[in-house]
Amino acid sequence: MFKLSGEEKKFITDNLDPILVEATKLNDILDPLDDWITENGFDDNYDLTDEGRKAQRIYDSIYNNNI
Repeated sequence: MFKLSGEEKKFITDNLDPILVEATKLNDILDPLDDWITENGFDDNYDLTDEGRKAQRIYDSIYNNNI
């Protein structure tokens, strides 16, 4: 398991597969999160939305806290 904050766990369980919070490989969390950002985090002009920026911060935090 990885170091995940409550906010990170909540985002993952609300928007991705809840089982990901128990992943043993970092990319098992980051790859689906990146896919979510690509699919849901941009507006029609390909600018990050508020939710996309939140997801990107979570991605960066998970990466930085677990490398």
